[in-house]
Parts: sequence; C-alpha cells; structure tokens
Amino acid sequence: MRGMGRAVTIMVAAAMLTACGDGDDGAARSGDPGGSSPGVGASPQPVVNAPEGFDTAKGWQETVGWLPENAENLTVGAAAKAGVVAFLQKKGAGYVVDARDAATGAPRWDSQEWQPPALPENVAPDPSYLPRLLVVNEGGREYVVVWSYTPSFTDEDVVSLVLYPADSSGKGIAPAHTRSVSREDSGSVKVVDGGNGLLVHWEDRGDYHAAAIDLSTERIKTYDESVRLPYCEEEDVVCNSGRVAGLSPDGPLVAIDPGGFGVPGVWQASNAVPPAADPKNHGKYENGKVWAVLGDHVFSSWYAKQGVTKQGGIPVAAVHDLKSGKLQTSVVCDPQGGLDGRSYDPVLSPNGRYAVAGTIAFDSETGVARCFGEDEEEGQEGVRLVSVDDDGTAYGYGQGGDANVPVTVAVGTGKIEELPQDTEIPFLSLPGIGGFSLATTDNGERRFVFLPRR
Repeated sequence: MRGMGRAVTIMVAAAMLTACGDGDDGAARSGDPGGSSPGVGASPQPVVNAPEGFDTAKGWQETVGWLPENAENLTVGAAAKAGVVAFLQKKGAGYVVDARDAATGAPRWDSQEWQPPALPENVAPDPSYLPRLLVVNEGGREYVVVWSYTPSFTDEDVVSLVLYPADSSGKGIAPAHTRSVSREDSGSVKVVDGGNGLLVHWEDRGDYHAAAIDLSTERIKTYDESVRLPYCEEEDVVCNSGRVAGLSPDGPLVAIDPGGFGVPGVWQASNAVPPAADPKNHGKYENGKVWAVLGDHVFSSWYAKQGVTKQGGIPVAAVHDLKSGKLQTSVVCDPQGGLDGRSYDPVLSPNGRYAVAGTIAFDSETGVARCFGEDEEEGQEGVRLVSVDDDGTAYGYGQGGDANVPVTVAVGTGKIEELPQDTEIPFLSLPGIGGFSLATTDNGERRFVFLPRR
C-alpha cells in the first residue's frame, strides 16, 4: 500500500458484530451451561489464521445458527468488566442468553426462555423484527439487553426489552427488568447504549423521539424534538428540532439541528471547539454534530475552518468527554467517509482508552488522533479499522490491488503493518482475548472463536 506511513489518525473502534446463518434453531453449541467448556466438546477447534500474538493452540468456540440467510442482527456482546461474552440463542419457540467466561468459554449463566410478542397476522416476517442483543453500561454496572421491535401498522408499535446483570451466575436467570416502549408507527427504531444507560430512538412523521430507560429502577423518561440547549432561547438564534443523542451522568446529551450539542445546564460544545473547526459555520452557535456516543465519549463531526483542507463536507472529527464536555482529541478526517462510502460506528478498547471507527483512531489519554483515510494526492490508499486492543494495537483492512489486505496499526505511532492475505483479524477485543468471526459452516452456522494473547 503506497504512502501508508504518512497516515495521521484519531478515534475509536467498533466492536459490533453482524452474525448470519440459515439454521432453524441455533442451539448447536460446543458446550451447554452446566456442561464442559467449549473447545473440549465434540466439535473440533477450527483453524484460525490469526495475527501474530494470538495462541491458536488454545481458546474456545461457539456457534450461532438461528438467523435466516442474509439477516443482520447483533447476536453477541461482550461485557469487559464482568469478563463475559453473551450469545443470543434460539430455544424452542423463544430465545435464551448464553453467557460464557470470556477467558475460558466456561458457562457463567444462562437465562430463562424469553418469547417476544408475536407479529400481528397482517405483518409479514422480516429480519428487522428478530430479537437482538447488546451490552449496556449504567453507573459502572454492565447489563445484557435483549430487545425486539413489533410493528402493528394499525395501532401502536412496541419495543420489548428484557435486561440481565452481566455479572449474574447460575442457570435459568430471570430478567432483572422487563420493559416495553410503545410508539406510533414510524418505520424505524434503534435501541442503543447511550453512554450511561439505555436509549430507544425513533421518528414519528419526521419528528424525533427518544426514551431513556433507567436500568436500575425501570423508570422511563421520554423526549421529543422540543429538547433545547440554553442558546436556543436567545432572540437571534434559530434552533430547529433537537434530539437526545446520549445519556450523561448529569442528564441527557442534547443535539440540535443544524448544529450544536451539550448537556443542558452542565456543558455545551461551543466551549470546546476543535482547533481546526469553524465555530461560526452556522451562525452564532457551534456547528458540531453528534456522530455517536460510546462509553465516556461523545464522537462528533465539524466543518473545518477555511483553508484547513481542500475537501468539502465535514472533515473534522472530534471526541469530547461525556460528563464534562472537555475536548479529548480531534483530527482533520471525514468520520463518515469509509473506504466503501459507509460510516462506521466507533468501537472502544476494553479499557476504554483507545477507539477506532473506519478510517479513524484515537488515544483519549494522550490526545493522539490519526486519520487513515484515502488520499489520492498523497498516494495513500486508506485503512478501515474494526477493533483495537488495550495496548493500542488496532486491526483492520487496507486496500491493496483488487483485494482488502489485513493490517495491524499502532495507534500511538501510526505504523501500519500488512499481514498475509489469508489472516483473520479479530472483530472483538477483550482483556487478553480476541474474538474471531469465521465463515458459516456447512450447517449454516456462524462460528465464533476466542483466542488468548500470548
């Protein structure tokens, strides 16, 4: 790859997984809760061409096979503090959470069978209505959340959620909380980690809505597009619709259209504008747009000052502290400009220090920020990062010839190393462990292998 040594980086790594298969019941696993550890079951350990530093002679595996072909759903999540990898498996007519020890694969806990609401007779089955799993942090405690979306097209849609503490133990664990959020038909819904709690997003005839769910008390607080920041009350400022983009320990993170964000009464981004950004691009208030919220970080994009860059759009990416609003790092790099035109959600290292998202990587402790985007003038072909370890080693793909080339990147130095073409890179990083997603098996199951670092 030409010119890779000149890459300049920032931000975070997205450890989200999309698992696909065409099996009917997904219960095929290398071990069941209460049984032997995966990796010593009947299913042989698959060969993984992992990067140097992973012990391929050890580790454990799990399979998920219940998803229809081409379905995209989050069926596995990691709780780094609890040391758990949780899988959503199909069982009978319902679903169970199967939580494994991240280091050994030994069973830690499994849940009671949960059945989401049945689809109405007038609604055809669709992959977007299948249950999904994610791990959420609130007040330092991790929860495994399973949720599904049930449309009606005649009445209110329902988002159903069940929540389990990630540090549970035992068999047949009942949900700590079961909640539902009703809304009028809108055709879109997202359930996300808001940074400090669970957030449900949806739109209703173009208006933005959100519901913040307190994981410890089950309280639900709803918001609509009327949420504002203090400067919206000034006579010469026009604020369009607002939205709750995340949840800080001190209140909701509010993002204003067309620009500006902060926690009302606590901080706003206009007091911490990135050096390369133009704070007056939209008039009196700052132009920053929230891109994502993850862990203790707010990821945003900004218009650059005139002369900073030749490219148009919003080429400045920045990271703020969710609680204080302090600018942690920024870089001139388009956060929405992935190699294939997609935008990438950020992913954190297990310790929360490093983050990567597509072409961007950053170190929140030192403030180092680097952009690995494609630059034709400089002969730089670009790198897409997908995960990062606690030591700042990131993994991804660079463009070489007609194929993607596996690479490792040192976030601290920006050094990029190409790996052999057949190298598998980890989609998920845990303390001392890397998670690899292998191609579907002959039975239509997606296989996940977790290898220790040497």
